[in-house]
Amino acid sequence: MKKVIITLLMVGVAFGLTAQNIKVDPNIKVEVTPDLKMTVGPDFEIDLGAHIEQAMSSIEGMFGMDFGDEEGRWKEKYQQDTEELEIPLSKPGEKGKLQVESHNGTVKVSAYSGPTVKVKMIKYSKKVERESGENGMRLLSSGGFNVQAEERNNIVKVETEGWNNRVDFEIQVPTNFSLDIKTYNNGGIEIEGVNGEHSVESYNGPITLNNVSGSASASTYNGAVKATFKAVTANAPMIFTTYNGDVDLTVPAGTKFSTKMKTSRDIFTDFENFALQKTTPQKSKEANGYKVKYEDWVEGKLNGGGAEVTMETRNGNIYIRKG
Repeated sequence: MKKVIITLLMVGVAFGLTAQNIKVDPNIKVEVTPDLKMTVGPDFEIDLGAHIEQAMSSIEGMFGMDFGDEEGRWKEKYQQDTEELEIPLSKPGEKGKLQVESHNGTVKVSAYSGPTVKVKMIKYSKKVERESGENGMRLLSSGGFNVQAEERNNIVKVETEGWNNRVDFEIQVPTNFSLDIKTYNNGGIEIEGVNGEHSVESYNGPITLNNVSGSASASTYNGAVKATFKAVTANAPMIFTTYNGDVDLTVPAGTKFSTKMKTSRDIFTDFENFALQKTTPQKSKEANGYKVKYEDWVEGKLNGGGAEVTMETRNGNIYIRKG
């Protein structure tokens, strides 16, 4: 029950509700359904799925730690333990793939000229106490690292198995490496200079792809999605989505793609050869008639069009920039 109350309070904050502007209708009805929708009166329905999942992810991800401080002052409160791994590849010099699943912490991946994958892990936990407390006991440890890494045929997998202690990853890979990165709590993701096919997903944290090449799919529930490409693979579809934050895409001047975009705010570009198209509605035959539906998508073509690039945000702007 406490978890539900906290969640609803967080959702209330997301909608900008305060004690001063909430009006309670005695006839209000709250209907709990499998797809998480709230019915308020006969004509108003709110889709709570994304907001509840985002709120619970934020609450459960904190574990009593103030990780929301963007300047990193929270780090002073916790003990930092570091471990480093160097993982050899079965086929050095050939293309490879890195798969990371992090339950609590950020992931940074950068390209370098070496033949191995280098993994640095930073664990944050309660500081070990030097003096005994009132009960004559002092803290020795909050546990060790709970990380597993393996390599097979140039595919490297790194995974954290615990949720309580935050572990940040700083990983170096050869330049020609594809990435499959998934994070959950406190899960900001940064990618620098890697060339490949990238799939990046965060449940709670911003995503930044800087000076990458190839193609990418990036999505998060809470945070901006920013991608800057040195080169884009022709005819490769891409997706960039967030619930709360901007979608900011930079591509070389000659890049061609077709796009579908959706936002409750605004769309900007500095490309001269970007043309909007008339949106195509969904049409279907119903049992007793016919149905046409517009879903608020904006469609367009860059430099004449090409593979489809989808960009969507529920609370933020969309930017398409010329690199």
